[in-house]
Amino acid sequence: MEKVRRAFLFGAGAALEWKAPRTSELTDLVLNSGFRMCDNQTRVTKFIYQTLLNNGYGEKDVNFETIISAIEELIVYYSDFDSSRHIQSMHKCLFQSKFNEEILNFSIEGGEAKHGYVLEIPKGVKYNYARNSYQNERPEQYYFEHLLAEILNDICAAVIDYSFERKIDVQSESSKSFIEWMMLHEKQTSLRLYTLNYDRIPKILLKSSGLKIFEGFDCDRDESSDYNIRSNVIRILSNGDEHVYYNLHGSANWNVEDLDFNQFPNAEIFFTRFQRLPGNNTPASIQIEKGKTLMITNIVTGYQKAQKAMISPFKQMQSAFDRDCCFVDELYIIGYSFGDEHINVGLRTAFRHNQNLKMIIVDPFFMKNDLDLAVSVKIFSSTDKHMVIPKKLDENVHLHFDGSSIVYTMTFKEFRERQLNTFNKAAGGIMTP
Repeated sequence: MEKVRRAFLFGAGAALEWKAPRTSELTDLVLNSGFRMCDNQTRVTKFIYQTLLNNGYGEKDVNFETIISAIEELIVYYSDFDSSRHIQSMHKCLFQSKFNEEILNFSIEGGEAKHGYVLEIPKGVKYNYARNSYQNERPEQYYFEHLLAEILNDICAAVIDYSFERKIDVQSESSKSFIEWMMLHEKQTSLRLYTLNYDRIPKILLKSSGLKIFEGFDCDRDESSDYNIRSNVIRILSNGDEHVYYNLHGSANWNVEDLDFNQFPNAEIFFTRFQRLPGNNTPASIQIEKGKTLMITNIVTGYQKAQKAMISPFKQMQSAFDRDCCFVDELYIIGYSFGDEHINVGLRTAFRHNQNLKMIIVDPFFMKNDLDLAVSVKIFSSTDKHMVIPKKLDENVHLHFDGSSIVYTMTFKEFRERQLNTFNKAAGGIMTP
């Protein structure tokens, strides 16, 4: 078979047939997650949601990522610009929170914020997931770090619920269809698979068929290990032809350790075979931009994705994605709504410099959600590709941007079946878009 170079990017829409929660479901989950305010009734998350609506945000503007982003901004607000000298953040120097009395529902065990203090959440009540503060965290900052960990607990639990390895039915119609589709591609190209989801379903399904897929950690080399496995960043950066599956936004199977082997505060992300919820760990933070504290988490959500993409192994996996986009012939984008700028930068750069690149987009709501305009502005605006009236190839297939993009307005499952049927009719010919 003719060899081509392909990469695949899976967004939220690619996992729906395996019962992944939709954005609206995750938003409902977050609204009912985390701590309650000082009235001991209203969730902090619901208060943030309603406050944003009251200040002009539309319901379409506020989802679970918006709420998480607000909490991350509160962490920045309450943290120190320089914790060693106890210089408060620039945010707090210039602005004053209106809601301290309403949302800061915690107390300090023993009443003093000395080294190693523990929070009581709510006020005066022992908090089962409390961790000692040893890195000069301000109590307000630490409160919101614990809150974010609680929310990520629930999101990770929802991911584990549908994607736990022993629970996945590899014999289901969807799973068999996916494996067959991927194995046909594998005959022509290295499988360069990237996902914005927090699961490992594609890796698990392909593993069940005997295919070896590297996911940034040498977890397949020690099947018996139940412990943390360090990322192999050298292998991530050096391989270009290996079958890979990279979680660009992290995974429920990743674990953050706040201290290094010498017990210094150098947090590191590991792979763990058996998922460990974030709330079981001590919150770990870093300042990539001076004065702006952000938490290091196993999954990346909210609006600090670009900053967190600078942390290993996110940084190396993002680099691999950027490199592949510039050198592949075809890029399959499944169920992605083009809402993450650090991903769009890679796509935009690729089309600016890779004149032969073709993008195959699969999204049943592409036209309904005006994603053609989003792609035009975010991806093709700096190229010589122009947004003209799409050429209709058939009812659900359109050619965009001088032929550089083919859009399939159908589900991922329907698209796979279409490609498989075309391939079979061609008597084992070339797998083409």
